[in-house]
Amino acid sequence: MTEHPESVVLALLERVGADTSHVRVEELPPEETHAAVAGFEAGNGVLTLRGTDVLSTARAFARYLHGQGRRITWEAPRLDPPWERWPDAPRTELRTPFAVRYHLNVVTHGYSTAYWDEDRWERELDWMALHGVTHPLLLTGYESVLAETLRRAGVDATAARAWIGSAAHLPWMSMGGMHDFGGPLPERWDDRRIALARRILTHARELGMTPVLPLPGGHVPRSVAGPDALEIEWQGWRTPLMDPASADFARFMKLFLDTQEELLGDPGFAPVFAVDPFIESLPPSGDLADLAAAGAGVHDAITAVHPRATWLLQGWPFHYHRGFWTDERVAAYLSRVPHDRLLLIDLWGEHAPMWRKGMHGRRWIWTAVHNFGGRFALFGDLRGLARDVAELIETAPDRLEGIGLAPEAIENNTVFYEAASDLVWGPLDIDTWLADFAVQRYGVADDSAVEAWRLLGATLYGPGRTRSIPSPVIARPWSARAPFATQRLAGEALPAGPPRMSANIDAENDPAVLGDLPAITRAAQLLLSLADRALSRESLEKDVVELTGHVLAQGTRYRIRGALEAFAAGDAPEVRRQGAALEDDLLALDRLAATREDSRASSWIDHARAWGDTPAERDAMERDARSLISVWGHQSSGLHDYSGRHWSGLIRDLYAPRWDAWIRWLAESVERDAIPDESVLHRRIIEIEERWRAGTGSDDVSSEDPLDVAARILATRASPRSATPDGRAA
Repeated sequence: MTEHPESVVLALLERVGADTSHVRVEELPPEETHAAVAGFEAGNGVLTLRGTDVLSTARAFARYLHGQGRRITWEAPRLDPPWERWPDAPRTELRTPFAVRYHLNVVTHGYSTAYWDEDRWERELDWMALHGVTHPLLLTGYESVLAETLRRAGVDATAARAWIGSAAHLPWMSMGGMHDFGGPLPERWDDRRIALARRILTHARELGMTPVLPLPGGHVPRSVAGPDALEIEWQGWRTPLMDPASADFARFMKLFLDTQEELLGDPGFAPVFAVDPFIESLPPSGDLADLAAAGAGVHDAITAVHPRATWLLQGWPFHYHRGFWTDERVAAYLSRVPHDRLLLIDLWGEHAPMWRKGMHGRRWIWTAVHNFGGRFALFGDLRGLARDVAELIETAPDRLEGIGLAPEAIENNTVFYEAASDLVWGPLDIDTWLADFAVQRYGVADDSAVEAWRLLGATLYGPGRTRSIPSPVIARPWSARAPFATQRLAGEALPAGPPRMSANIDAENDPAVLGDLPAITRAAQLLLSLADRALSRESLEKDVVELTGHVLAQGTRYRIRGALEAFAAGDAPEVRRQGAALEDDLLALDRLAATREDSRASSWIDHARAWGDTPAERDAMERDARSLISVWGHQSSGLHDYSGRHWSGLIRDLYAPRWDAWIRWLAESVERDAIPDESVLHRRIIEIEERWRAGTGSDDVSSEDPLDVAARILATRASPRSATPDGRAA
């Protein structure tokens, strides 16, 4: 345990609202066959928690709460109301074989945490502790360390700031995907971010975690890389790459590591560093000797400064560019890195697992990505997740050392992340678990909640739902065809030929998307009946609003199809009628989202602007924040709407105008009896997008009760049919 494990555990419990006056903490000896052991019992008002370390003891507390019908989640971060006496509980023991329990993705620091303050980070770290996380990936402050490193390497301070660019896009800059986009960052950014990073790292280590810190992969300005440096490409950005096998790279890495330690503190005796030189870009050379030298260069540069360091490498490129990364090339790249100094991540384990074909003989961890881009989607194969994690525990594949969650964004689909965290400590029957979760989620034992989650467990979170169900609202109208079916699957391996990089997925060929809506509507209505009884009102509101939003959004498919059918029939009035109905649905969705702080564009914008000190700085922060969730990057890139959200302001002022422009374009073409000119539509869409990206402020706040608004929408726009026992429409 840490130096004072009892005080750390008790302080954690107090932060989440517990009365610790009758809590005892006991240390358990480690077991040779398990990575961590924990337990609890309660009697006569006294709660006893046990664990081999702070994190296992914290997890014991979380599991005790579950048994009492309570659960600490993103929506319910505190035990509210607390008990005056701890309810009795029998002696219970927990064990996990996973020494590494990983959390976060590099890009989570763009899509979710970009503008978090100290309080929000403390809350997340406490959430991690209660969910047993040992190795959080922490990017905060990386850009400030890089800026200082570049300055010490001779780069002008202004040029360094330009290279780093936007706060929202820092993760992609850090992995060599982009540079010189957006920004500049505020004048006091580095001072504030370094101070925040030090507090985050201190708190993480106090809780017994091993922070995973990012390092550069050699992606630097040409003035540092040299005039002859080769380049890598991603989404239209070309980035110079220092030769990892060169002495210049080793010197730059040492300079960065020394600067990092100076600014952020000692990384520890055996630090873990994340380095991803080719996350979605191809190496300059496919020659086996060149790849071997590149891998060795990264390892050698790290261990020259920290001899006991571990290089954490995402296996994503080996999936994403699997046409390039043959087994032979992967083997070459890793060949000169000692086995005890590399940890490979099977990143998208729940959908595209690499481990079944072997992990190249390396130490590895399994993670679930689940969410791409933070865009709205309710989904997750809970039974598949339970099956996969149970298999990992039962079969103990060769060199498996850990498990984790690597979502591109968090604070979504809470049920998936709660189930994943529970599974780390043993198998679950998902049907039983969902019934218990329904009670814990809202803090009230009610058959309506249990039935709602039975329906959701058979539909949105049913077997096979490892891919998101895209929202039609967010799709970009771009031609006289439905935009859903022509855009590639985000995250899938790139096909041969020109890549198509889009956020939207073809859901038109999946009849369950619309067929499940009656059951999902029924689930939302059942949850509405808890309004007067739920202890966790926040959790109830979030679920009802999101379920209602899903039903409403998926229903817009009928409007879009109707407009296209009318266009094909040459019926301009019907095109416009379908467009008016579509606009009504979009504005209703906007009004619904406006009732909650976490689904307003203004919340995201306000958090971004808070980091600026002058009007110009605040405007720059807002533009970049808006850019990420709309156009994303340049108009020429293929990432439009990759991070689209069901947020008020965004729906009303971006998505609705785009669909209106599309409807008018279709109707005008019919009225002129002319073939629609796509260039005209494209100009209109781009103008709408750029106007929204350049805007300031968003008047999108509502004081209406979320449950009242949801109830009206469900009553007027949903007409659920009967559902079969498995939750599907009859």
